[in-house]
Amino acid sequence: HPMVTSPASVSARRRLDEIIRSVHRLRPLPASATRLLKELDDPHATARTVADLIALDQALTAYVLKVANSAAMGYLIPCASIQEAVVRLGFKQIRSLTYSTMAAGPLSARLSGYRLGDQGLWYHSVVVASSAHWLATALHYPDPEKAYVAGLLHDIGKLVLDQYVMADYNQIVKIMRAQRLPMWQVEQQLFGIDHAGVGGLAATHWQFPNELTEAIRNHHALSPDLPDPRLAALVNLANALAPENQTEDPVLAGKIIHPITMEVLKLTPEKIAPLSERLKEGLFTYQDRLQLP
Repeated sequence: HPMVTSPASVSARRRLDEIIRSVHRLRPLPASATRLLKELDDPHATARTVADLIALDQALTAYVLKVANSAAMGYLIPCASIQEAVVRLGFKQIRSLTYSTMAAGPLSARLSGYRLGDQGLWYHSVVVASSAHWLATALHYPDPEKAYVAGLLHDIGKLVLDQYVMADYNQIVKIMRAQRLPMWQVEQQLFGIDHAGVGGLAATHWQFPNELTEAIRNHHALSPDLPDPRLAALVNLANALAPENQTEDPVLAGKIIHPITMEVLKLTPEKIAPLSERLKEGLFTYQDRLQLP
């Protein structure tokens, strides 16, 4: 007999196909941002060529100048030209400001399925990004700005999955409570993919660098053979320790530190509480990044 597929799995398969199709329908990244990100990766790029590309984007120009002149930078003389701002901030920070400007619009949307109001996802994303940057510095990861970007974009899959979560919201909550599972595991049960997996598909669609794509895809369920396991681990840790809504059940909120995170970042359980305390104090220096570009 040919294998009989149950109706449930047929509809689940159909839904997964539909989710994948909606990722392919996502609008491409703005051409100006794509060109700028490419330029920042070019070993021959100069502050001048980068500044010329920034100047083509009004929102980014304003944001770069604002950050270059923020109190946290500690400069007494204000910075007037974009080129000077590029020199002051460095290519790595310009890269994260570029991603922030691109992501600000989409991440500010209200997500009814995930019960996130206007800018709810933006706020969560920036707090996780800032936490990832701080933790990267504290744990001697060589590129804290890369950790910032991975933290900022870790939940982009929710933008696509929101409508499906909304349609099944009551069932999702019922399973979460009955089985004490975080939402992402229930998403996997019902849709065959979770928001991290959908985020990985979106990152591939937008041709993000491989280690960034894999950090987004694996921020809940890590594996040691990722192109950069420490990057995914920093996002997983930042998501668990970011000081926001600490009242909710950490298991149901998906704020669980994965054992591989502990391993690749060489952390012991005793180190977590003091690290979390220091993180809370350290985050006030990131205030200027919480504002929308």
